[in-house]
Amino acid sequence: MPIPCAPRAIIMRILAILSAWLIAFAAQAGAQAAPSPILSPDELKAVLSSPSVTVIDIRPPADYLQGHIPGALSAPYGSWRGPANSPGTLPPLDKLTAQVRKLGLAPERHAVVVSSGADVTDFGAAARVYWTLKYLGLTQLSILNGGMQAWQQAQQPLSQDAPAQPAPSRYEPRLNTAIKATQADVLAGTTGGGTRLIDARPKNFFEGLVKAPTASVPGTIHGATNVPHSVWFAPGSTQIVSAAEARAIAAREFPDAGGDNIAFCNTGHWAATDWFALSELAGLPHVRMYPESLADWTNADQALPMDNVPGRASQISEKFKKLFGNS
Repeated sequence: MPIPCAPRAIIMRILAILSAWLIAFAAQAGAQAAPSPILSPDELKAVLSSPSVTVIDIRPPADYLQGHIPGALSAPYGSWRGPANSPGTLPPLDKLTAQVRKLGLAPERHAVVVSSGADVTDFGAAARVYWTLKYLGLTQLSILNGGMQAWQQAQQPLSQDAPAQPAPSRYEPRLNTAIKATQADVLAGTTGGGTRLIDARPKNFFEGLVKAPTASVPGTIHGATNVPHSVWFAPGSTQIVSAAEARAIAAREFPDAGGDNIAFCNTGHWAATDWFALSELAGLPHVRMYPESLADWTNADQALPMDNVPGRASQISEKFKKLFGNS
């Protein structure tokens, strides 16, 4: 039996409205889709003119003034860090909020973090700022792989002009506590229970042969596994590996990839690289970072469990060597 004309027109009208709504919804979802966590110089150049992209240059101001990516805003790495005795400590929330607002950042903006790219340790600075922005609740985030070194090697344009300051945003942070581990979380992880503690420092730090000035004793957190931050880079390269390569490395290092993962180092710098590679590239779930790391752990009011701590005599001997030389 044929459908009467009036009802058919109504149905067609409803279908048209639904179709338009679905198209708009898909466009909005596409616009908010998370960008790649890593951009090559060519990929950044392709989106540089987009009004939704903000490039954040975290190099020292003097380096920024000598030449930066056109339109990039200066926000030196030190402004994202804590005090000298514990640089991994997050600055007060109001300070971080003010910085994010000054940069004009908001959920819909795509922030690209740029460091110098001088070496693999430098990548940790970009990863740490990325992690901080994600902790504050922002999700449209990327890092320029290889930093300014890669940008210049690709013969991309430089500018010495001061860019126009963006209109301050009114962003209210929504803390992503799922990516941050506290001292108490790490202490619970020393007893097992499915938590993997990942020491991102070079092997000599992990084995207690050397220590950072911010740590009171050498060694590592009890039960930790050593995955040096450098494993995420090809030899001789300052560019982090691809997502596929990161997944392969993660599978090699952790055949049982499940459970909770907490990365740490001396001050939450090298650990940021391990966190970034495992979480953002390899896609492992439940990856957190202990931002204060051993600067906090080894200076706690009560001694916390450690492995690979040299004997007292060995520590005294090392102190004398530093005072009087190795002879």
